[in-house]
Amino acid sequence: MGILELMLGKSSAGDGASMVNSYVLAQETHDEVYPVAVRRAEIEAFREATDALEAAPSLEENRDELEQVFEGFGDDAAIDVDELVERTRSPRRAIEPLVETWDEQVPDGTDVGVVYLPPGRADDVRSFVSVCKQRDDYEHDPFELPDSFDDVATLLKRLEDAAAGQYRAVVHTDLVPSRE
Repeated sequence: MGILELMLGKSSAGDGASMVNSYVLAQETHDEVYPVAVRRAEIEAFREATDALEAAPSLEENRDELEQVFEGFGDDAAIDVDELVERTRSPRRAIEPLVETWDEQVPDGTDVGVVYLPPGRADDVRSFVSVCKQRDDYEHDPFELPDSFDDVATLLKRLEDAAAGQYRAVVHTDLVPSRE
């Protein structure tokens, strides 16, 4: 059984690896990451979800309507519309660099590959998935989840499992998705 099968969660008795050699790498040019096996279809599902979220009318476009709704609740509902708009926009912006880098790391025509998740970035993906689900659940929002969204949820689970584990790899910073 290969390393990709292990990373996808498929294991059998006796699987494992051992380190024989150690090397010292420069901190300026290398980062710790969680290596995660992905299917090309999962990356494409992320791309479809980000495109659908971008194409759907944003809360920004409905700002006047939102302000009227919140004014109807009185002073007790002190909700900052600007903050609400930013909270729904920032998860998509946070994962776009991840998806772009992963798209390059697992080229078209490749079914399975390995991508790198920097520590703390699983939270960005989880936030993105939450925003998508919330917008899809809200009946007055024209946003609709793409049919491939189940693949996004599957990859999120694998990302969370990798981030919860102790196994990290050290890779050159050129391979690590930027945080924009």
